[in-house]
Amino acid sequence: MRIRNNKVNVFLSDDEKFILKRDSSKLNLSQSEYIRNLIVGYEIKIPKVKEEPKPKKEEYVIENIAKALEENIECLIKVKNKFHYLGYFEDEQAIGTKIEYLKLQNNTLKKYIPENDKDNAI
Repeated sequence: MRIRNNKVNVFLSDDEKFILKRDSSKLNLSQSEYIRNLIVGYEIKIPKVKEEPKPKKEEYVIENIAKALEENIECLIKVKNKFHYLGYFEDEQAIGTKIEYLKLQNNTLKKYIPENDKDNAI
């Protein structure tokens, strides 16, 4: 059974449409999911790219993966909290399980970051 039965048509300027596409794709959300998150009050933060001296290629790749993983965990925690708020307890539990798995992966990944770079990477 469909839980969303109300269709809304919205007209956007070219600039607004571009921003919607850009921001939703940066967060790996559909445009509908992105708009729904805005409606329920979820504060969407688009990660900013910082210019830093780049370490060796392997360290650079690992650091970026660790940063992205940490950001995804934070986003999933917020989604999990929204699911709890909306009463989707089974979905909340499934996301909670995935979050714990990702945290384990993140801890494993941190072992491969050199000691002097750990504070900067995550």
